[in-house]
Amino acid sequence: MGACEKCEAIVSNRRDAPGHENLISLGVVRSTGQQQRGVQHEAYTCATCGTDWDYLYDKRDPASGWRRCGADAPLEAVAEAVARAVRVA
Repeated sequence: MGACEKCEAIVSNRRDAPGHENLISLGVVRSTGQQQRGVQHEAYTCATCGTDWDYLYDKRDPASGWRRCGADAPLEAVAEAVARAVRVA
C-alpha cells in the first residue's frame, strides 16, 4: 500500500515543516553520534497508511526534518540522507 494523501503532502528535508495529525510517535531513536552533535531523532508511523517517517531535530541543519524511511522510501531520499550522514561524520 502506498502513502496516503497527507503523507504525500509532507515536505521532506526542511526543518520545521509540519507533519499531520495521523502520525504516531514511536519514540526517540538513540544514537551516540547524533546526541553528541545535539541532534534528536524521532521515529513516526502513519495510522492511516502505515508509512514510516523519521524526524531529525537539528537546529544547525536547514535540511533536517521529515524523511520517509522503510521499504517505501524514495531511493533519492535515502541516498541523500546517507551522503549527508557521511559528510557530517
